[in-house]
Amino acid sequence: MTYTRENTLDMSWDEYTYEVDMMLIAEFGEPATHEQLCDLTAAYNNGVAPGDVFSAMAEAQYGSEYDDAFGGDLPLYEAAA
Repeated sequence: MTYTRENTLDMSWDEYTYEVDMMLIAEFGEPATHEQLCDLTAAYNNGVAPGDVFSAMAEAQYGSEYDDAFGGDLPLYEAAA
């Protein structure tokens, strides 16, 4: 089940970590590490959406160029062309 921002507050801890792990596995081939679970706990307790957590983890791992290197969002000036 995919969750939107509106219903992420209704997610259990297991659902939340599963959602983030599935995004990490799909993109990088591995689930969250033990160290990343500490960050997931903080994000879950603060109501951060799983997609936002995944984005932060991807940027932490690959730097701010993650979106460009992996076909993410184009800068506004390129999208307008």
